[in-house]
Amino acid sequence: MTRRKPFEAVNRRTVLRGGMMVGSAAALGGLVAACGPAGREDHPTTIIHNGKVFIGTTDGAVAEAVAITASGTVGQTGSNTDILATAGPTTKRIDAAGATVMAGIVDGHAHPLAAAGNASKPSLGKADMTVPKLQTSLQQFLDASRDREPDGWLSVGDWSPVGLLPSGTVAHRSMLDALSTKRPIILQGSDFHNSLVNSRALALAGVTRDTPDPAGGQIARDAHGEPTGLLKDSAQDLVRAVITPPSEDESRAAAAMAIAMMLSVGITAFMDAAADAGAADLYSTLARTGAMHQRALCALHIEPELAAKPHDAVDYVTQIASAHAGIANVRFGIAKVFLDGVMEFPAQTAALLQPYLAADGTPTAKTGDLYVDHRTMIDLVTSLDAAGWQVHSHAIGDRAVRTALDAYTAAVKTNGNNDRRHTITHLQLVHPDDIGRFAAVGAVASMQLQWAVRDSFTQDSLAPYIGTDRFDRLYPSKTLQAAGAVLAGGSDWPIDPLNPFLQIEYAITRGADAATAPLGPDQALDRADVLRMHTAGSAHQLHLDDVGTLEPGRRADIVVLDRDLLSVPADDIHNTTVRYTLIEGDIVYDATKPPPMSVAPAAFHPASKEGGPAVAANRHDACCGRKI
Repeated sequence: MTRRKPFEAVNRRTVLRGGMMVGSAAALGGLVAACGPAGREDHPTTIIHNGKVFIGTTDGAVAEAVAITASGTVGQTGSNTDILATAGPTTKRIDAAGATVMAGIVDGHAHPLAAAGNASKPSLGKADMTVPKLQTSLQQFLDASRDREPDGWLSVGDWSPVGLLPSGTVAHRSMLDALSTKRPIILQGSDFHNSLVNSRALALAGVTRDTPDPAGGQIARDAHGEPTGLLKDSAQDLVRAVITPPSEDESRAAAAMAIAMMLSVGITAFMDAAADAGAADLYSTLARTGAMHQRALCALHIEPELAAKPHDAVDYVTQIASAHAGIANVRFGIAKVFLDGVMEFPAQTAALLQPYLAADGTPTAKTGDLYVDHRTMIDLVTSLDAAGWQVHSHAIGDRAVRTALDAYTAAVKTNGNNDRRHTITHLQLVHPDDIGRFAAVGAVASMQLQWAVRDSFTQDSLAPYIGTDRFDRLYPSKTLQAAGAVLAGGSDWPIDPLNPFLQIEYAITRGADAATAPLGPDQALDRADVLRMHTAGSAHQLHLDDVGTLEPGRRADIVVLDRDLLSVPADDIHNTTVRYTLIEGDIVYDATKPPPMSVAPAAFHPASKEGGPAVAANRHDACCGRKI
């Protein structure tokens, strides 16, 4: 089999542009001026001036203006006077009005197609609620769709699996069976690691007391061995498999809206963190039809059963990549492995080195689940690495993190240090002995620091179950950085809101405000470092070495914001909006123009930390969805 070279680059300027593109001077309105006959090639096509141009280099350099060349790259940066002096008769000018101009945000861990799928579902808003309140909300959804009785599924999104009140209440199918309906019901957990279903749904899926737990998942059972309706990780697929999926047209339209919304918050490249062959097909269709201007990197998900067959795993990812060779803006070369689940009660499926505690602080025998065992992971990573593939490991608990690092170390020992940039994502808990190992093997730390806050997830569903020492070491971003690890950022959308500026703010503040103490204040990052984390850091992670800074010669993937991120109060950063998004120098998002769809579903709208369009029970509800 001929294997396609991973990370094959495609220049989008070789592809016809259409769809959402806003490129002409007329379309740019009064904020951009263009005049006169055609200019010379040596004049910049666009100048962004009167801004705080964050170059993104480690010296913290800031300029006033940036010029963009006809080939779609960054030309010069410098003073307004010097850069404007290079303008030609057709050069467009964008006045940044004193706000930040920076490299486009590279989202190193997102799930856009999951967001697209969620958009059509009624939402519980990730809110904490009592069982009666939950039942009232669900009955309202049922009553509003009575025409779907008795067999139409009720699929509900944004259910908080740790949000049942009072704290410690464990979800059970009886809560759904009590509703006035015969319909099958599934509540999708906001963490995408848990779902709750009713008895009708279990029956349709054929899940009984005799159904074995699938690899990488668990069917929660009561004291008598009966399924409780709570399905963890891959066990959710048992029910999902019997739900009729949306049509191809519906999926394509929803995906196009999701991609467009990413442009509206300044995301110029992203990685789908759990893609499959269907996702690759969909992204290729969007790229071919001009509905996707960003580069999409597909991290192809390797299930636990396939992980146990390393050569088959390499063939699987290679076949998908080969089927899409040459598709503009769609890139491969990354394999995704889930090593564990989540740490919060009641799931506690994250793999820990030391046991979880009971609610009263006494040790238990439970250490969580390692979905791919240590030996298998070493063999898998070594094989993928040798075939030219980067590995992106989901690791929440310190045992999962250590397993990933052991595998990356073994791959380097066997295959040599080949700059593969293997990545570990989430990193909620890292053992101190493993901090220095990231730099030693060139592993990237992909972190979602919007989670580094004191909220119901960390305070109520985690702190009592891991003890003070481990709690004080959550999300060790500064410690990792100081030890030489490359930090990269990711939204984990739709588990979290589509607002990279919320991530940036919490990486700086660790969730502190007048009413809330920071979570691990010693782990707070400097502003410039956080901006680099979400631009140059994620670009490094994804081998996008032509973006991430505004140095001359880099692709002109640029965002123009509405405020100066280096000077506004830190707790105001989440309110940042994007005025323009440019890819290769072309404006692909203009905030003064109507969105490229008639009505964007509420699930797509960027959310504030107060909760955005969803109903939030407290100020952190918008950011406390969890990890996939």
